[in-house]
Amino acid sequence: MVADTPHDGCVFCAIVAGAQPAAVVYEDTSTLAFLDITAVTPGHTLVIPKTHATDLWEIGPDDWTSVARTVQCVAQRIGEVLRPDGMTLFQANRDAGWQDVFHLHVHVVPRADRDHLRRPWIASPVPLATLEATRARLFMGRPAPR
Repeated sequence: MVADTPHDGCVFCAIVAGAQPAAVVYEDTSTLAFLDITAVTPGHTLVIPKTHATDLWEIGPDDWTSVARTVQCVAQRIGEVLRPDGMTLFQANRDAGWQDVFHLHVHVVPRADRDHLRRPWIASPVPLATLEATRARLFMGRPAPR
């Protein structure tokens, strides 16, 4: 299936259109999954919507649901076949969010204990008052949904 709105210069749209080669591991009517050409571990797979969406803010809910379903399907298969010790999912948006190809994609990365990958940040506790102030801004003073 060809992307509904192929974007000039989008390598992922070219892969969907069959104009660019890829090691496809899964395909359905709305998504495509293929091994990452710059894989950080064996089995590192990218899952994309066939319809071009630049990022999480642009993708429609149905396409996002399809991507999530395919991510889970691919992760299950990787788990069965490659038997990783763990799995990391990574999805980045815009330059500041570390996105490098501007067609929404989710990285499915099989992990091994003590592999070479490291977290990109160091977490530390945030005071509850700070969290509450952010929550109030996000929900405009309404009670948080439960």
